[in-house]
Amino acid sequence: MGANQSLEITLLTGPKRAGKTTWLHKNKSASAGFLSPIVSEKRQFLLLPSSETFPMEEPAGQLQVGKYSFSAGAFARVEAHIHQHFHDEELIIDEIGPLEIRGEGFSDLLRLILEQYGGKLLIVLRTEIVQEAIEAFQLDRFPLTRIEFKDL
Repeated sequence: MGANQSLEITLLTGPKRAGKTTWLHKNKSASAGFLSPIVSEKRQFLLLPSSETFPMEEPAGQLQVGKYSFSAGAFARVEAHIHQHFHDEELIIDEIGPLEIRGEGFSDLLRLILEQYGGKLLIVLRTEIVQEAIEAFQLDRFPLTRIEFKDL
């Protein structure tokens, strides 16, 4: 599989709870995609540009990472939203994490975007999994810009 030549990827990296999502909400809210804010200590999905928000976590969710349990239905809702905005100039994916690295969550969606999306893609990654994500999704096939959150 060859690289999608028109795709430009920016990796926004930083430690957990460094403020990446808050910064994106303040500065990129007109873009399409999704953010993953924490509201009242619960993870949410926030769709862009609409700002529609709904819970990511579910007590008996189908997707598990450590102590967290996530709703497969919420992930499907985000995926449908991304498909509706597939022709927008910029997509934001906040974030790709351990779930995706092990082939769950948004891993299939990200692979589809990498193959078929032709705009600017901003992916949020925690610092400690950047290299693992680059390898898992072969991100180095594409023009790649990395911005460390502390540099913004």
